[in-house]
Amino acid sequence: MTAPSHDPTVTLHLDEAEDLAHLLGQVEDWLRHTGGDTFDNLTEFFNSPGHGRLAAAGLVETLGSHAATLQRRLKEATR
Repeated sequence: MTAPSHDPTVTLHLDEAEDLAHLLGQVEDWLRHTGGDTFDNLTEFFNSPGHGRLAAAGLVETLGSHAATLQRRLKEATR
């Protein structure tokens, strides 16, 4: 018998999860293809510790990763 997980969870309706996955993907795609001024603004926003460009790039990667994970889980859940 497996012990129950004590990790907190959040339940979303399927349409909410689909909307969230789509939004994450759209924002990630927009940031990847945005003009230099927008990315520079994002870099400046994250620049308080002095690593703005790295933080902005990490945000884009994180958005893409979460979007892909959520899409994969949605496919698994709707089979």
